[in-house]
Amino acid sequence: MGGVGPASRTDLLPVTRLIVIVLMLGSFALAFAQLVRQSEETSLRPQPAASRCGDAAGTPCPQRAL
Repeated sequence: MGGVGPASRTDLLPVTRLIVIVLMLGSFALAFAQLVRQSEETSLRPQPAASRCGDAAGTPCPQRAL
């Protein structure tokens, strides 16, 4: 039970695998979040007024006062 023989080495193997898997999944999650953030920034380009209002967008266009 002291932890010097081969039994202690086999106890460490599942813990080491778990740590490696958690680190890999964490880095994948960070990379995916960065990719989503980057794609959101590029999709927020200014659009012409015709595509922001009217029948195609489903919102009425503001009327100018005469």
